[in-house]
Amino acid sequence: MDLGKKIRQRRLELDMTLEEVGNIVGVSKSTVQKWETGDIENMRRDKIVLLAKALKVSPLFIMGMEEKEEKEKKHKPKTIAAHLPEGVELTKKEQKELNDYIQFLLSKRDK
Repeated sequence: MDLGKKIRQRRLELDMTLEEVGNIVGVSKSTVQKWETGDIENMRRDKIVLLAKALKVSPLFIMGMEEKEEKEKKHKPKTIAAHLPEGVELTKKEQKELNDYIQFLLSKRDK
């Protein structure tokens, strides 16, 4: 989804008008509408921060960077089990041994 659509979608999720967003950011409602339609693509930094505040999102969202970071986070395995072949489960003893080995490896970093 392009940035303008994301801005519009978020504004509507918050049940805000173009004018309400514009008042918070310090621009006219037509400027907000131009951001949403893509007629204005480059935003000043101070407006990015204020728009993010108005839409209750991070400035990274406005700059189109947050989505990429979220995708990267989703692909990171959360557990060691994610690295095992499908259908393989470790016994409690194996889990403890693996955890002990990981702690050993991490302790070597401090030296």
